[in-house]
Amino acid sequence: MQNKTITINAERNVTLTCYLQGTGEGFGHLTKRPAVLIMPGGGYTHCSQREADPVAFGFMKAGYQAFILRYTCIDLGAWPLPLQDYAEAVKIIESHCEEWQIDIHQLVSVGFSAGGHLACAGALLTPYRPKALILGYALLTDEIKRYVPECPSLIEHVDEHTPPSFLFATANDASVSVQNTLQFASALAEHAVMYECHIYPYGKHGYSTADSCVQKDQDPLYSTVKNWLPDSILFCKEVFDPEHRTPAF
Repeated sequence: MQNKTITINAERNVTLTCYLQGTGEGFGHLTKRPAVLIMPGGGYTHCSQREADPVAFGFMKAGYQAFILRYTCIDLGAWPLPLQDYAEAVKIIESHCEEWQIDIHQLVSVGFSAGGHLACAGALLTPYRPKALILGYALLTDEIKRYVPECPSLIEHVDEHTPPSFLFATANDASVSVQNTLQFASALAEHAVMYECHIYPYGKHGYSTADSCVQKDQDPLYSTVKNWLPDSILFCKEVFDPEHRTPAF
C-alpha cells in the first residue's frame, strides 16, 4: 500500500491524502479499483479526524482506493473555496486514474455533516459528479447557514442527474436536524433518483463509523448504526453494476 499526501493549497492547508492499494499480481483478476473521496465534517471550522482515516480504512477493506480531502475552513477562506478544493481533488484523481489503477467510473463521494454539504455541493454544483453519493447526517437545507451564511441550501438543486445517493442519520441528532436527510430523500424521490435512506432511532452527532475507536461507550448509539458502512458499499455495487439489480430500478 502507498500512502501519500498532495498539497492542493499550502496557504489554506488544503491537502488530499491518498491511500493506494495494489492490483495485478497477487490480486487475481483485479486490474482497477473503485475510489472513494471522503470529506470529513466539522462545521466548516475544521476537518474532523474521526471522519477521516477510520472511514478510509473501512472502504479500503472493501477494495477501494481511498482519498481524504481536508478542505478550506472558514478561518482561512470563505465559501466557495471549499467547493473549488473539491473540484481540484477530483481533477487530481482523474488525472492519475491510470497510474493509481482507478476505475474513474466508480468514484464515490462520502461526506459527513458539513463535509456532507460539500460532497453534495460538489455533485450538484460542479461538473465533477461522482458515480454515487454517501451522505452521513449531512447539512443539506438552509440549516447550513447557521454555520456558514454564504453556503447554499442544496435541496432545490436536486434533479434527475443527481447521482444515486445513500443517506443515513439519527432521528434525535441535536446538532443537525434529521429533516436535512428526510427532505433530501424526498427530493430524490420526486426526481426518480435511485437512493437508500436509513434513519436510525438515536445516536449522538458525529459517530463516524460507529466503531469503538471513534465512539465513546457512554454515548448511547442504536445498535445497527454501524451497518451504514457495509450497507453503503453494497449500495455502490448496485450502482456500479445495474444489470444485476433485482428488481431493476
